Amino acid sequence: MRLPGSILFVATLFLLATSCKKNDNTVPSPGVDQRGSSDTLRLGATVTYRPAIARPLGASFSWKVNGQPAGNDSVFTFNAVTRGDYHIVFTATNSATADSAIYQVKVWGKYENGFLVVQEGQYGTTTGDLFYYSYDSNKVVYNVFKTENPDKDFGSATATLQFASIYNGKVYMTAKVGGPLVVADAYTMKETGRIDHLPQDEGHAFLGIDNSRGLLSTADGVYRLNLAGPALGAKIDGINSNAGDMMVAGDYVFVLTADDGIVVLQTTDYSIVKKFPKATMGFARTKDGAVWAAGDSALMRIDPASLAITETHVPFKVTNPWALWAWHSGGIVASISGNEVYIAERKEGPGIGGTLEYSGTRIYKYLPGNSSAFAAPFITIPDGQYFYGSAVRLNERTKELVVLTLTDEWGSSNDNRWLFYDAASGALKQSLRYPGYYFPTLPVFYQ
Repeated sequence: MRLPGSILFVATLFLLATSCKKNDNTVPSPGVDQRGSSDTLRLGATVTYRPAIARPLGASFSWKVNGQPAGNDSVFTFNAVTRGDYHIVFTATNSATADSAIYQVKVWGKYENGFLVVQEGQYGTTTGDLFYYSYDSNKVVYNVFKTENPDKDFGSATATLQFASIYNGKVYMTAKVGGPLVVADAYTMKETGRIDHLPQDEGHAFLGIDNSRGLLSTADGVYRLNLAGPALGAKIDGINSNAGDMMVAGDYVFVLTADDGIVVLQTTDYSIVKKFPKATMGFARTKDGAVWAAGDSALMRIDPASLAITETHVPFKVTNPWALWAWHSGGIVASISGNEVYIAERKEGPGIGGTLEYSGTRIYKYLPGNSSAFAAPFITIPDGQYFYGSAVRLNERTKELVVLTLTDEWGSSNDNRWLFYDAASGALKQSLRYPGYYFPTLPVFYQ
């Protein structure tokens, strides 16, 4: 039946009216501010989140931490109980939809938000330990390994803690003169393993290769390490002299030795690929992938793929510490976020079976292509202070050079100082000082 036009008009108005009424009843979303935040906390700290909710009436709330339910209020307090990274999601849900906000939290380990410095200890009295510098407090915590392991030590009183490296969440520490290799959790400092007796009673440096393999340099060569134990394995063929610093880059392991300079090994089977006899100090690696070493009066850039070397003259003789019981890691560092190389100028003297490296006051900064880089030192440390141990390391997190000094050229000093220099400008930012016969020898940084 055909309807009159007036009836159609009225029906249309009715439909429009009911449609508008239906739209007016649409429930809006809760309107959660979705910006969230990222926070870092130390163990024991808390943070409370109160997300802004424009329309909370009629909404239900939920919180999840790393996917697990954690609360159903509009406010949530996170307690930093365990080190780790946490993904926190707040969701507000009503009859229409759900809105969320995401918060990221990093909880630092007890000894993670800072860095370590190896202390040799006083020969015949103490065996050394690790000191910890806290970014939170700007203070030094003494003897953190022995604090966390009161029934452990680094061997007899003649042993000297000389090296430490953080690898895969563990800190590997080696002691000379009869000391052990000790492994601890890098974030709690609780010991997880050790090898009490090292070849020739003289352990030097540790290098991690992969999740199961490592290397240990000693007074008579380099030995395989099974990281699961740790357990000492067979000696690497072809290296029979003092060995020190090591670095892995691509397919190769670079080993600094007393007799053969740099010995390059295949990472797969540790067979010898090449030798660079001239080198006496190493290693550092820049952003471009190059490996850096030094020897005689030259700074050496090594291409990690072709093993080609480019030399740059330096205005001093590069020293080495191969004398009996004298080894320490070398004073050359580089930026992994740039291509700058820093090298400390040291003195040398005769020792039993090799030279002693000691003292020094100047650091040079080299950027490839800068022909005037060695015309003047980048840093000259304050009068009356002298390098000790490895002299300098670069803190990538703060972009600072950390320089270790004592107030006696030969190290007979109980006046320990850590100097913090801006790595870009060379300006001295801070000098940290503490008394005692501790002999700081090597900064170790968390990455």
